[in-house]
Amino acid sequence: MSVPSRAADAGLSVTELSVAAGGTTLLRGVSLHLAAGDVVALSGPSGLGKSRLLRALCGLDTHEAGDVRLDGRPPASWGWPAWRRVVSLVQQRAVMLPGSVADNLRLAFQWQSACGASFDVGTARQLLSDLGLPASLWGDEARRLSLGQAQRVALARALLTSPRVLLLDEPTASLDPASARRVEGAVRRACAAGAAALVVSHDPDQGGRLGAETLDLSPFRAEGHDAA
Repeated sequence: MSVPSRAADAGLSVTELSVAAGGTTLLRGVSLHLAAGDVVALSGPSGLGKSRLLRALCGLDTHEAGDVRLDGRPPASWGWPAWRRVVSLVQQRAVMLPGSVADNLRLAFQWQSACGASFDVGTARQLLSDLGLPASLWGDEARRLSLGQAQRVALARALLTSPRVLLLDEPTASLDPASARRVEGAVRRACAAGAAALVVSHDPDQGGRLGAETLDLSPFRAEGHDAA
């Protein structure tokens, strides 16, 4: 992880990004670069804007200033659906759509941004198993899952699309220690295969288990914004 230069095109480059919420600037001047295999843990007090930064990077929230690029290309060059496929956010409160767990996993392969990629049932089932989810969950209504189950299904859904960058917001907050280790193992394997990960976690030991570098966002706190 390093501050990007304009020559550092491969990977995700964030340059002088400012993030706001409700008209209040939270973070100002955030710069970082994620190359394949990098894992970076974002630190700082609650309310600082770490989750907002992840949302801005995938385009769910707009940013006030600065630049975000993947392989030297801005989101507009990729198109937003394609961008969110390769820069994939897994939120703490996972969004499950109507239908079964299988329907939710299959959905990403029905969009134009899939570019013809096919849904592999065997891979999907193996991912659920790797994340500690029982095979019987396959046909269950996704919106009735527990928070921890939904969080792991959302991670499996993201991993199935082979993202370049994983944005993980408290990925194990609702999990018991054994399930958390399974999630961490899945993230490590994805990064070993060439993905990068940016992780927000209040578990002070999680970054170490993931082999992450730490980026403290406190120096980027906007003037007048008091995180608690």
